[in-house]
Parts: sequence; structure tokens; C-alpha cells
Amino acid sequence: MRLTFMAGAVAAVSLTGIVSATAAAQPGGVSATCTIDVNQPKELAIQSLSYQQAKAAQTPEQRKKLLGQMMKELDTKPERFAKNVIGYQFMLSEVLKLWALEPGITATPVRSSLGFVTNPTETIDLVVAVDAAYKAIVAAAPACEADIKAQRQNELWLAQTQAALSASSAGSLDSAEYYAKRSMLMSDGPYAHYVLANVANQKGEKKAAMMHWKHVIDRSGADTVYRDLKNGSMYYLAMTQLEQAATAQGADQQAQAKEAAETFKTLIAAAPDSPDVANHYNNWAEALTLAKDTANMSQVYADMLANPDKQSDIVLAVGGVVATRANKADDALKLFELSVQKNPNSRDGLRNVAASYYGKDRFKEMWAPSAKLVALDPNNYDGWMMFAYASQGLAKAAKLPAEKKAWTDSLVKYQTLAENLPVKVEVAGFSRGANEATLTLALEQVAATGSYNVTAEFLDEAGAVVATGTAESGALKKGDRKNVEIKATGAKIYAYRYKAIK
Repeated sequence: MRLTFMAGAVAAVSLTGIVSATAAAQPGGVSATCTIDVNQPKELAIQSLSYQQAKAAQTPEQRKKLLGQMMKELDTKPERFAKNVIGYQFMLSEVLKLWALEPGITATPVRSSLGFVTNPTETIDLVVAVDAAYKAIVAAAPACEADIKAQRQNELWLAQTQAALSASSAGSLDSAEYYAKRSMLMSDGPYAHYVLANVANQKGEKKAAMMHWKHVIDRSGADTVYRDLKNGSMYYLAMTQLEQAATAQGADQQAQAKEAAETFKTLIAAAPDSPDVANHYNNWAEALTLAKDTANMSQVYADMLANPDKQSDIVLAVGGVVATRANKADDALKLFELSVQKNPNSRDGLRNVAASYYGKDRFKEMWAPSAKLVALDPNNYDGWMMFAYASQGLAKAAKLPAEKKAWTDSLVKYQTLAENLPVKVEVAGFSRGANEATLTLALEQVAATGSYNVTAEFLDEAGAVVATGTAESGALKKGDRKNVEIKATGAKIYAYRYKAIK
């Protein structure tokens, strides 16, 4: 009889919401160059038949009895199988694997309890023993290396991997590390390294964590099964590299920051539609800054300028901020304008467009975006001051005294308006999902006292109101600061505006 590798179990491996994948052993037979024959000698052929009976056993007792008998035969005078080392080691690995998966069997049982006749009182580590049998097969038949590598991702590997993942999720770091290393004895794949990275990170061992995240990325390759796991590891690696660079000095800082920049760049290419991609762009730029490589800052936003239709208004605005940091004023203005074209009610986009016009002495052009800005954010001091700055610039450029006076009066008007707001507002946060949004406003009481119902309207891409929300500030005294959070539910929310607080 010719024996082919038997398929392993198919099971979902859940990584606490980070990845869900299907793991299975080699589904077909051995390769054309790898032959495993359990038909000789006759003693081995008998064991192969017993193995099939054990697999089909109806009760644990029946299965254990058959496995014990097989183990006794395989361990008694193993020289009987010397002419077929490959077949013997394969059968040994299969029996050991079934014993390891048997409920109630510990990781290191006493040998006699499994049917061994040699060294009966000693213990045996079943995972180590299966690994040794696989190594013996490859040593005797190098052509089987690829098949054995696939065979290693079997039910025993899966059990160790799931135990590692469960322990990691439960915060049992020592157990997670133990099972991850046992998983790696079976198959050195990405999951075990992911667990070891998490363990090292929680222990504050950043270098070890980064090493294992790199192993996850390397071992995941281009397999889409591991896509989320790989991308998650790239994110953690990049963030840790950036954090480490921020605390380093000199050449070490530059080297670590360059690595972080490259990882963020790769992560963006791998997951361009991630909801966190705007943050990735910003972190990429931060890494280049730490690396003192601002000459390459334009790489961060180059594709945004070339293909703006592929980007969200938020990403385009981030690109504009990056270009500003790189002293590329023309690029920054273009990106801010593209952001506003995509979302005409983008508060941040309008504010940055107006500020960019100011930086280029295009004072008259500040008026239109500033007017839209204060309609969205009416209690923001800086929004009203945009008119004052524009008026100041126009007053300086005026040729006629009457014109100069008119613009100076305008400056005083808007500066007074900004300074007399009863409560100043800063947008502390705005997050938008597929069907919900949250606006956080930071209120600073300027007048003596006040208590406000703050109402915000949430807008779609066309500017239509999708939802409305209200939050109460409570009583505020002069100088008090308080955040209010306004939530809304609605599809495709792009922007917001709140009603003037008086």
C-alpha cells in the first residue's frame, strides 16, 4: 500500500478581532519526488491498518487501546523497521500526534501510559517527539522537505496555536509564550510570532516585539489569508519604530526613523483604503522629519497630487499639512484646494485654504473660504480673525487713503467681533463612520457666565443635513473650559456645522 499524507483539520483561527483565517495541512498527497511507503515491512503494514481503525474508533477507550498497542509495536525492536526509516517515522509521527490530541493527555505524559516499552517511567514531550519524527523523515529523504513542511500545519499545530492565541487574549503572557513556542516546533508560521510580539510588547521588550512583527510580515508573504494579520503587524511595527526613534539620539534616531518611514510607506501601499490611512500619512511624514530627511517629504503626498480622485478629503488635507511642513507652499495650497473641492464643507480644508492664501499674500481670495468657514464654525476665534488678517493685508496694499481706511475699519470690526464672542469654540475632534459621526467641541467661557444647548447639524457630501444632535454645556463661569460631545446616526456623513452659541 502506498500512503499519502492525510489532510489536516480545517479550523478558524481568530486573533481577537485582528484576523480570521483558515489553516489546513497539505490537502493532497505527497509530491512526485517524495514517496512514503508503509506497506513494508509487514509489521509496518499491520500498524497502518491499526492506525485507520484508531482514526475510525467510536469511543475514546477503543481508540486509546489501539494507539497503545501501536505504540508498543513501534517501540519494540525498532530495528525491524530499519529498511524503511521514512515509513516508520511517518507512522510514529501520526500515532504521537493522535496521542497528543487525545482529551485528558498532558503535554508530557509518562511513556508507559502511551504504550512505550522502553524507559517506561520517563516522560515524553509529545510536540517535541512529533517534531523529531518529522526531522528524521527529512534527514532520510530530503525530497520530502516541502511535503513535511506542509504536513506540520496539522491538528496538533492548530491546537498549540489556538492555545497561544487564547492565552494572549486573556493576558496570560507566560502561557501565551509557552504555547507559541510549541506551535513553532510544529510550523514556524506568522501566528506564533504574532503572539510572541504581543507578549514582548506587553513586557516592554520593544526590540523583541519588533523582531517578531517582522517575522510575521516575512512569513505572511503575499498570502491573502494572512492579509489582516500582516497589515496589523506592519502597523504595530511602524508605530513602535516611530516611538523608539522619538526617544533615540543622533545617528540611531535617524536610522530608526528611516525604518519607520519605510514601514508606514509599505503599510499605506498594502492598505490604501484603511480608515486609518490619513494617520499613516501623517506618521510617515513625522518619521521623515525625525530622520532629517525632509527632502523626501514630497514622497508622502506625491500620489495625492497625481491621483486626487483616489483620496478622501481628509487624506488630501493631511497631505497639505505635510507639504506645509516641508515648506512646499504651492503643493500645500493645491492639496487644500483639492480637499475642499472634494468636500466643500470641510472645516479644516477651508481653514487651511484661507491660511494658505494669507501666506501667499492673496488676501482677497481669503474672503470666500473664510465666509464658509465661519458658517460652519461660528464661535471659532481664528475663523473670524481670518477676515481681520485679510483686511490688514489689503489695508497695507491699498493706494488710496479712503480704501486704506475702509480696510482698516474692516480689520477693527472683525477683530472686535472675534474678541467679543461670549464663548470660544475649538473643534477637539470629528470622527465619521459609515453610519455614525461624533463631533467634540471644546468650549471656553469668555463672558461672565453662560449655559448653552449646543446644536450641530451633520451634512452629507452635497451639504444636505443628514442628522442633528444636541449637547448641554451646563453652567460655565468666565475662564471655564469644557468639552461637549455630539453624536449622530446617519449614512455617509461628511461634515458638520454647529449653530452659533450666543
